[in-house]
Amino acid sequence: MKKLVLIITLTLFATGVYAQLQPAQRRQMDPATFAKERIAEIAKYVSVTKDDSTKLHKVYDDFMKEMASAREDREKFMKLREDMQKKIEGVLGAEKYKTYRTKFEADPENQRKSRPAGGNPR
Repeated sequence: MKKLVLIITLTLFATGVYAQLQPAQRRQMDPATFAKERIAEIAKYVSVTKDDSTKLHKVYDDFMKEMASAREDREKFMKLREDMQKKIEGVLGAEKYKTYRTKFEADPENQRKSRPAGGNPR
């Protein structure tokens, strides 16, 4: 019985530690990894050529560099995100970008990501 209680306690402790590590890992993502993940996400919904991929990589690299200075300034950060979206649209083209956004927003997996953590899903 004591062993069972110890195992349960250790499991709960390990789960708590793991849950705390995940947000920190996301914040420390390097620009190359960030760009690769975002490009792969776009490629799930629309075809991305090698040339598009190269251009998108540059857009995301620039965004990450500028974002480092804008972390504390919400307005500046939102402006950077808006500019990045316009640049992505410029690379993909209006029609392909519209298709990507429509499919992205319709994907239930992305709807879960955009919900506030721990909040009421009203």
